[in-house]
Amino acid sequence: MLTKLYSNKFLKMVVLLAIIGGICFAGYKVLNKSKTASSETVTTREETVTRGDITIGFTGDGEAEIPVINLDFSVSGKIKEIYVKNGDQIQEGQVLAKLDDTEYQNKLRTAELSYNKAVATLEQKEENARLNVISEKQRLDEAQRQIKQIEMEYLPMLELEDYYSPQEIELKKMSYESAKAAYDLQVEQYNALLNANKDLELEKVNVESAQINLEMARNDLENTILKSPVSATVLNLSYKAGESFSPPSTSGKATADTSHFIVVSDADKIEVIVPVSEMDLPKVEIGQTVEVAFEAHSGETYVGKVTAINALPKIDSSGLVTYDLRIELDSTMGKIRSGMTCTVSFILRQEKNVLIIPNKSVSMVDGKQVVKVKDQDGNLQTKKIKTGLTDGKNVAVTEGLEMGETVVIETKKSE
Repeated sequence: MLTKLYSNKFLKMVVLLAIIGGICFAGYKVLNKSKTASSETVTTREETVTRGDITIGFTGDGEAEIPVINLDFSVSGKIKEIYVKNGDQIQEGQVLAKLDDTEYQNKLRTAELSYNKAVATLEQKEENARLNVISEKQRLDEAQRQIKQIEMEYLPMLELEDYYSPQEIELKKMSYESAKAAYDLQVEQYNALLNANKDLELEKVNVESAQINLEMARNDLENTILKSPVSATVLNLSYKAGESFSPPSTSGKATADTSHFIVVSDADKIEVIVPVSEMDLPKVEIGQTVEVAFEAHSGETYVGKVTAINALPKIDSSGLVTYDLRIELDSTMGKIRSGMTCTVSFILRQEKNVLIIPNKSVSMVDGKQVVKVKDQDGNLQTKKIKTGLTDGKNVAVTEGLEMGETVVIETKKSE
């Protein structure tokens, strides 16, 4: 009886402890839950649905370059007149400036005199040579006549030796041999005179040299007038009338240089040179569209295309390998100057004029994309949407929203 009593008390004690434990555990859960809830705060940010472009690509720093033509006098002198100024539109063949040509007029007259003298000397020597040939030919003919006359007397004597004394035959023989020797000598002199053209060749060289000097003098005189080889725009004029000019060491197509007399450009488009790393180069191709923003024209974006990729790399001191790309911009003449720095955006993918919202405003619920939208009364509602291209920050919305709606971004922070 006593054992049974103890057993009932023990059982009641176990049950009581179990109930107390359950109550304590439940209280702990509630307390812990309340504590967890109170440690998180939710902040909201509102964003308006806008319309714009979503672009995926990479950027590079470039510099504007205007293809120019450097125009210079090819001779030195004092500038007499200048007919153009910076910004003028010039035409092919137009006279741009003149040098004082007094010195070059004098050089031309001197060259003309030298040439005429050389020609006259050559003509005189040619005439003398012609007369000498005639004279020597006459002597040759006379020597030939004499030897024939003696032959007519000497040869019959040989056939009729019995009718002539040996002395007579010997004397005629000596006369014949002397005439023949004189004839042979005259033939040699005549032939030598025909081939003796060294003096004439030298005079011909003198004439050619004088003619070259004359042409150079004429060209120098013509070059005191500077004409434009192309229709173009005057970018820079470095001299004034009355100043002295000397041709620079180089000229032609190059970058603008104030040492040149006039710098013009016949280009209607600006070019941009931008280095691209070897890692990004495979993403670029000829004809690819780019967007260019110049620091000097904030807020403006220009469109261009890749026209050339340099085959040779550039390697800086750190070992970075880049390749220069040449980009041609659409009409920007007048605003962009050579040397202006810019940022070039290489477009890999792009969606233009689409609805845009921040990536953080989009959530996934049951496998669907949703956003929280605030209506005109300030109430929140959840809308299902469909999205397109994203640049990692913003995303294009293809269905579910309209421009001007307000999306709400909720951010939870633990305290």
